[in-house]
Amino acid sequence: MNGYRITIGGHTFHVRLLSDPHADRVEVEVDGRPLVVDVQDLAGDDGQAEPIAPAPALDAQPAAGVQGPGSAPLSVPRTAPTTRTVAAPLPGVVKSVAVRPGQRVAPGDELLVIEAMKMDNVIRAGREGVVETIHVAEGHRVAHGQFMIEYRE
Repeated sequence: MNGYRITIGGHTFHVRLLSDPHADRVEVEVDGRPLVVDVQDLAGDDGQAEPIAPAPALDAQPAAGVQGPGSAPLSVPRTAPTTRTVAAPLPGVVKSVAVRPGQRVAPGDELLVIEAMKMDNVIRAGREGVVETIHVAEGHRVAHGQFMIEYRE
């Protein structure tokens, strides 16, 4: 898809759009790192853009306004994908989480289920390890590429 070179505060980033840029949530790749960003049209009824408030730093955690089904904020990992992370292979809603932090898993073990387009998609462990952090909860909407689970070595 489209690629851009964006300079902010003297720092240049290479950005590629990976999904529909007109959607409310857009998949992008920034310097090779996949991210999902929320997009909001700032143009008012008169077609003039509203003033833009400064964005928080990229390494801020937990992300403000990101809530689970209760009211506890969910942390949003800000690292590149590694073998220590499990990312959502498709957008959807987390239907169930089958593991807990500290639980040992083997390849093929069920980690969680994502419901997408009225189908249940079982996400299984791709390797052996111990679950360190779970970044999603039942009822939480996930975007393609969003980190859901981290392993510890």
